[in-house]
Amino acid sequence: MKLTVALGLASMLVTGSLGAQENLVGKYAGTFNLQTQSRGVLPIPISLQITSAANGKLQATASRGHNNKAGQGCAGEYKLTGSYEGNKIDLKSDAGGPAGDCVMHLQLVAEGNKLKGTMGKSEVEFSR
Repeated sequence: MKLTVALGLASMLVTGSLGAQENLVGKYAGTFNLQTQSRGVLPIPISLQITSAANGKLQATASRGHNNKAGQGCAGEYKLTGSYEGNKIDLKSDAGGPAGDCVMHLQLVAEGNKLKGTMGKSEVEFSR
């Protein structure tokens, strides 16, 4: 009897975890703050699309914008892979941007329809 209850609880936990991962799939829009030398801190648009979430693994694409001339050096599309455990997301890209010398590392926490955290040293926030 105890074993049956334990297996049932374990099954519910795994099912709940898988459901949480599947809920991450979708499109998010957001901004991050870019520190510039001449114009101070500027909000830069960024979008994220999580395309798959299974077994703690994530795949996504991100599109980093720019604000006039600020941020153009790393603007563009990035393919990301990473992991999800609990409500913590860790996504990394290969080199990207116009010159192919920029990388993106997102460390986020899922809070309902929002993803909050950091992109490198910058704070970033996404919402659906």
